[in-house]
Amino acid sequence: MSRESAQSITLSDSRVVQLRSSALGDGPAVHAYICALGLSTDNILTHAEDLPSLKVVEDRIVNIANGEFYSLVAVDTESGDVIGNASFTFKTRKKLSHIADLGIGVLPDWQHVGLGSLLLNKAIDDMRMRPGIERIELTVLLKNVHARQMYEKTGFIQEGIKRRSIKQPNGCYEDEIIMGLWLSNDE
Repeated sequence: MSRESAQSITLSDSRVVQLRSSALGDGPAVHAYICALGLSTDNILTHAEDLPSLKVVEDRIVNIANGEFYSLVAVDTESGDVIGNASFTFKTRKKLSHIADLGIGVLPDWQHVGLGSLLLNKAIDDMRMRPGIERIELTVLLKNVHARQMYEKTGFIQEGIKRRSIKQPNGCYEDEIIMGLWLSNDE
């Protein structure tokens, strides 16, 4: 879904966003979103010290064209800012090449209005159309109940727990839930 094929969506609070694939030139807006999200919550794996550089973000966008990365963005139609994203990295090892790893996030001011579900469902639909991808995997913090419920509603199932796998900057440990979704009914 390029800029030309962007899909306008009205959220439950009447704000309008566009869903579309990241494209060349989006690097600064996507980078600003990633930084804002990374600084807004401890419910994601990215810590402020781990935020990618603009060059890393732009390189990922370049890799979309050759099928090595996937990025769906939600853009605020009023400001033009990226306010949400769903992305997939693809396994390169032969025995894992049927798996896509999901990362998804929505800025706090845009949460609880249906945007996360819209991004998630569109991204899953796109993976159903991608040859060779049979399974989607993700991890989510145990305490992030809202996100876990969204994933479960979409069909993800809990497959395990990584005990104390996250160490927050304050020294507290947290568990991660491993979730998976098979894209066919042939589990």
